[in-house]
Amino acid sequence: MKVEKLVRKEIQGLPFYDAESIFPEKLDKRVIKLDLNENLAVSSDMIGKLLINACQGVDARRYPPPHGATAVQAISNFFGFDESEVFVGNGSDELLDLLMKTFAGKRTKVLVVEPTFPLYSYFTQMYGGEKGTVLLRPDFGLDVDALLEKSGREPSLLIVCSPNNPTGNQFTKRDLEKVVREFNGLVVVDEAYADFAKYSVIDWTRKTDNLMVLRTFSKAFGLAGIRLGFALSNRSVIGYLKRVAHPFNIDIIAQRVVALALRNWDYFKTRIGYIVREREWLRNALAKIDGVVPYPSDANFILFRIAKKGFSSAAVKERLQGKNVFVKDRGSAPLLGNCVRVTVGTRDMNEAFVSALKEVLEE
Repeated sequence: MKVEKLVRKEIQGLPFYDAESIFPEKLDKRVIKLDLNENLAVSSDMIGKLLINACQGVDARRYPPPHGATAVQAISNFFGFDESEVFVGNGSDELLDLLMKTFAGKRTKVLVVEPTFPLYSYFTQMYGGEKGTVLLRPDFGLDVDALLEKSGREPSLLIVCSPNNPTGNQFTKRDLEKVVREFNGLVVVDEAYADFAKYSVIDWTRKTDNLMVLRTFSKAFGLAGIRLGFALSNRSVIGYLKRVAHPFNIDIIAQRVVALALRNWDYFKTRIGYIVREREWLRNALAKIDGVVPYPSDANFILFRIAKKGFSSAAVKERLQGKNVFVKDRGSAPLLGNCVRVTVGTRDMNEAFVSALKEVLEE
């Protein structure tokens, strides 16, 4: 018997999702890693202290608090939500997985605003959802009318990343308010980068029954390796997520680390401010390079277009990698021909990247 006969059709056609990165043990001081939007401005010593404190008194023979109860309590206290309105997952990836498992069955319409984070489409296909694509406007703004027109009469699911990855811009409050108010279905706003932006819509979940907001500790808190994200919504929506989640999906160390991180918010807030300042420095530096067009950003990364004749985004990425500088080529995404995404790092990292990019474009 061929095992392929047992594999669901959706999985047979599912592309392998490759993070396309290098393993930490291969990193050294010569490598400038700016491809995955990690927050390297957060001190590794600070993270180390959180980890050491989180491990104190842990009995790893025992199961962790179910459904991430320790983290849920810390998050609900910090943001002022009831614990029944908070759900934690093993990173935002698991949240998206559970979201689709809960709400996106076969032939369920799932609208995705492109270009955006590819995992939205990935999980839609995995669970047999019917994906509908709505392109951003040429200025990367939200095309609200096209979106609402495409939603149709049947209830559906909409995923919007704001600030958007990889364009970097946060959509206007007016556009998002209209979408949440008029969309026939559940609206999911992924705010992975909201701490670097102008505003958040988490409070909107208190006054509407069709909104879920996703957040993560990977970006602003520099805890990408811990893998913990959380969803905020009304208790009905959160209750359905809990029905499909494993009870012990979050390990005890991760739960304790995020609780400690929230207690040290003042420190992380200063590092967020640092990233925002470095973001503007980097954008100005890129704007001064002939053949480079940077776009405004509300996140911890910048999207820029290679406009110099004879250079493609793929070639620039490869040549930068040859100089031990890692960035993300997004040139194959809709509207993003010849575009590259670079994470905002420390000043030393940013300067090294700018220097390497100049060398590549002059070769």
